[in-house]
Amino acid sequence: MLNQKGYFDLLDWLESERDVKPQQFFQRMQSEFGIAHLLYIDVSLTPVSLKLHRLHHTFSPRVVQAVAALGSALLANVTRAALDVVRPLDWKALADRVPRGVELLQTANLPGLPYEGMIYPLVSRDGRAALLAIQVPAYGDCWLQYRRMHDRDIHALATLFHGHLLERETIKGRTDAPHLTQRELEALGWSAAGKSYWEISVILGISERTVRFFMANARSKLNAVSNAQAVAEAVWQGLISHH
Repeated sequence: MLNQKGYFDLLDWLESERDVKPQQFFQRMQSEFGIAHLLYIDVSLTPVSLKLHRLHHTFSPRVVQAVAALGSALLANVTRAALDVVRPLDWKALADRVPRGVELLQTANLPGLPYEGMIYPLVSRDGRAALLAIQVPAYGDCWLQYRRMHDRDIHALATLFHGHLLERETIKGRTDAPHLTQRELEALGWSAAGKSYWEISVILGISERTVRFFMANARSKLNAVSNAQAVAEAVWQGLISHH
């Protein structure tokens, strides 16, 4: 019979710990389930963009650099495909769905060692999507046996870990949200409504130069490179309303 003491130890720890650190969780998962590497990602998805909220993993800098060298387009395509998963999925099945996906999978593997991987989808909120992926040194029948033994427990613990981070985020609130002045918010709001700098200046009773100043400040505080991106970010953060 399968010894589930390690699972319940992790379960108790997740339920009792007030501030679960991702790397602590990863280390305990590696020790209990013989996992080589883990990756957790939480993003917001739109048809044209992917906004990263959290990314935690155990891969070495060498692997990270090698994966990054494959290009942002490939990484974005694989990430989108992975986040579209609705049930646990083998890495190889995912790689077959994405052009050059096999290339990414090979890059993430250590040379000469047989590695298998799984993706576990995690229920999120506010238009976000999340997953936990694992990489395990196993293959063939050993991999099938590993999945039969551990899939359910790993997915359950990943869900609890993800829920813990979401709850902590809710309690903490958006304390790190940028502070925009009332005038900057007004300028953003009218920009969202499709108004030009000149039209905003007339509406607010200020000079067009001042409107440009407010919009430049807003872009800087929101880490945006364009007015459209600043508006989208402000709407997402609930700073201004949809128009």
